[in-house]
Amino acid sequence: MPLQLKFLQYNLAATVSTALILLGLLSAIITPSFFAHATDNTSLVSENQDGLIFSDGQDFRFPLELFNGLELRDGEDEDEDGDEGLDTRSLDVVRRGPSGVSSMANNEFQHDTIKIGETQWWYFPKEQVNGKKSNVKSGFPASIGVDHTAGENHTQPSNGIWKRSPTVYISLTTCSKPEVSTSGSGNASGFPQLEVYVSKSASLQKPGPGKDSSSQIFYKAHKGYMSAAIEADGDVFIGVAAPETKDYKGEYKYQIAASIDTYFHTVDEHDPFLYFLDADTTAALLVSNNLTQSEPGSDNYNEWMNFSTPYTMFAHNVNDTSLAGLELSYCALNQHAHVSKKTHEVRESMTNRGLGSKPKEQFYVTGLNRSSFYYGILARDGNGTKSGNKIVGGGGKVWKPMNFTTKAEENCAVLFDLPFCSEVAYAVPSNPSLTISELSKIYDNNARKLYRNFSYSLQQVQCDATPESQYSLAVNCTACERAYKEWLCAVTIPRCADFSDNAHFLHVRNAGQKFLNGSSIPPENHLRKFPATNSSRNPLIDKEIKPGPYKEILTCQDVCHTLVKNCPASLQFSCPQGKQLDWSYGVRNESGIITCNYLGAAYYLSHAPSFCQRAWSALIGIGGFWVVFWTLGF
Repeated sequence: MPLQLKFLQYNLAATVSTALILLGLLSAIITPSFFAHATDNTSLVSENQDGLIFSDGQDFRFPLELFNGLELRDGEDEDEDGDEGLDTRSLDVVRRGPSGVSSMANNEFQHDTIKIGETQWWYFPKEQVNGKKSNVKSGFPASIGVDHTAGENHTQPSNGIWKRSPTVYISLTTCSKPEVSTSGSGNASGFPQLEVYVSKSASLQKPGPGKDSSSQIFYKAHKGYMSAAIEADGDVFIGVAAPETKDYKGEYKYQIAASIDTYFHTVDEHDPFLYFLDADTTAALLVSNNLTQSEPGSDNYNEWMNFSTPYTMFAHNVNDTSLAGLELSYCALNQHAHVSKKTHEVRESMTNRGLGSKPKEQFYVTGLNRSSFYYGILARDGNGTKSGNKIVGGGGKVWKPMNFTTKAEENCAVLFDLPFCSEVAYAVPSNPSLTISELSKIYDNNARKLYRNFSYSLQQVQCDATPESQYSLAVNCTACERAYKEWLCAVTIPRCADFSDNAHFLHVRNAGQKFLNGSSIPPENHLRKFPATNSSRNPLIDKEIKPGPYKEILTCQDVCHTLVKNCPASLQFSCPQGKQLDWSYGVRNESGIITCNYLGAAYYLSHAPSFCQRAWSALIGIGGFWVVFWTLGF
């Protein structure tokens, strides 16, 4: 017989013999007598760190890992002494956590109520820590050019091979807070934040205040939120403590979760990702930052524009302290914010207006009070497509709060999504007697009519000629059309501000007309003596809308200059000079305040340089047409 074949036969025989021996041992252990003992002896099993010890005389230990975190359970309630018996009908094997400690599962939040001075304990078992990660992909289209990535913890072993560390992501959100005690000196925003203690030591299974600091890690919630990434190979023990205080009374409500995938609850304190466009007395318009930098017409661009609105937002009056100290808690915002999707006062939609003409989400918020300051907080319900338990990131995400304010007077109203002047998104001179729909038609139809006359003039230019016959090698008729349309919409639909607003860059308009309450500016007042302040820039406003005196945020000077550069000289476009330029156009600054108007303008956009630069490079300038200058009195 060949040597190789003979060797294989010996090897096979040895393998079979070994398998038979192991099978015999297993059958000797697991016998009917074993199960008979299990049903008769309530003290059959005890537990230690190594395994389960059977007390029937067989000193054999099953490693706990074989039972995958199961616990000996009889299916019955505990007796009066807290001891559990064994039901003769079944034997479920479960590894139990320490007494008084509640277990947690991966991506499943727990919620509880805790009184001042109390500590509650939670337990994330090693079977969960070392469990299989969820295979989850974002339901969002790709955010091309936008950094939404989160770092992952890795370690490098001594052999130089990268290996993923077991990491437990712990997050807590405070849903409600205690009240200020009448006998104390506390305030609504200064209440003690919840404290979190984390231990990986079997000798400290109930971490908390006063325990050995070398065996636990201390964390404190900030604005109602706490998170920690813990590298662990075994059990993770968590203590939640409500600090002792005499200045407050009552209790906290909170959510806590642990995950091996990512944080169940998430916050971003670096960027609000939300910009304020404008407001009137009862409504405000806000917009997210760009969701992708893909070019128009690309698959990714179209995916975002057709995507169901991924975000929501909350608005809360800053004078109401019910949310003070809880601004980063999604559950607190969802329960206590004055305005939210839950109250049906936030209307969400996708838009590509402004900020480089990229996909973004806009929010039209109603139900606001006049002359009021609000927090505006962008948020995401769950991971954007799903939320709740067993969902990776199911606890939602909250961004850094930003501020905005509403107007005091009723003769300005927010307009957006006009059919023709689609880039208009701000407050315009208005009258409460007109609906938003009626106001939109008046402004938009007027601009469309004026543009038609311009298009007739542009038809006389050789737009489709060979390059050597075109009026410019740098720009073309398409650029001229776009620039003129944006200038026309900006100057015929002016941006409105309260007459009582004393900002230095504002220009008085329509001083000769009565206020909405019937009063008027005295005839001898200097505002009544100059055409630029006695009437509106667009005569249609005084004739059909009749808003009374208001102030205008002037269109930016570069808007006019860009039109002159983009259009043929034969159209004779020009911008006013000297004082007329100052009366007609404003100047930009980098403070974040809108000191002059351009289509797509947003407050504090200059505080985000990367997006601001892209917006400036993509923005097509707007300018003036001499025929309309003459019509409008300039």
